[in-house]
Amino acid sequence: MKWRWLVGGVLALGLLAALAVFGRAWRHSEGYFHYPKPKAEKPADLAEARDVRLVAADGLVLRGWYVPSRNGAAVVMAHGLSQTRADLLPEARILKAAGYGVLLFDLRAHGESEGATSTWGDKERLDVRAALDFVRAQPDVDPERVGALGFSIGSAAVAEVAAKDPKVRAVVLLSPFNTLWLAAAYDFRRFGFVSQSGALVPFWRRGIALEEVRTIDAVERIRPRPLLIVMGTEESGQPLADELFAKVREYAQTWRIQGAGHGNFAATEPVEYPRRLRAFLDAALLPARAPEVPQAPEAPAAP
Repeated sequence: MKWRWLVGGVLALGLLAALAVFGRAWRHSEGYFHYPKPKAEKPADLAEARDVRLVAADGLVLRGWYVPSRNGAAVVMAHGLSQTRADLLPEARILKAAGYGVLLFDLRAHGESEGATSTWGDKERLDVRAALDFVRAQPDVDPERVGALGFSIGSAAVAEVAAKDPKVRAVVLLSPFNTLWLAAAYDFRRFGFVSQSGALVPFWRRGIALEEVRTIDAVERIRPRPLLIVMGTEESGQPLADELFAKVREYAQTWRIQGAGHGNFAATEPVEYPRRLRAFLDAALLPARAPEVPQAPEAPAAP
């Protein structure tokens, strides 16, 4: 009989340990949905940017800034989790200086936009669509020359929207994740199913469509349109980055910035990052210039 008590005790301890791991992962993951919502302050060098109001298809009101285009092209920008539109100011400044129209806006449940919770790229697809509709309707923009840029969860929403909307002519994904499921569970893989299941509970209880947000599949549907993917070598999940980069190798531009973490690429590569970003979008969204034809030398005047 003693061995039965021993086995029972071991099983009970194992169950308690599993519940503790499950609960800890749940609590930690729940923290991703609770973050400050500061108001973005418009910088002086974007004084000409208009305050704009967007309405997503589910009725949520989103707030943003729009810098008018001087070259007929424009880019919609979607930030990451717990950020605001101001976190993409480095990219906005690069493109503004090159003449692009730029729409910076707060995703749902961020900054000044409405919404109870982030959905990590799921419902944010509605936000990106509303932003694209707004930009295409601007009189200074050629609707055939509009691109989209997203960072982290913003990149997930941008990739999914661009995969279904061929009018998105160029796509820039900064620090994307392969799938929403992996983004939610990857850092909790140490204890396998138990810890990963706990980490997913906050997503399930909010009705987030974990299986529908799959950047690694969306990139296939973006081709043959221009696609640029940028990541840092110090981001977590480098094996996942290897998989994504290998998948798009034949048709996309990719760059893994040495020493960079999750974003803030302009600080790590203050010269090369602006150059590459502008060169990519110029090639994708601006009319090709006709090659200059050398002028024949004038014939000498007759005597």
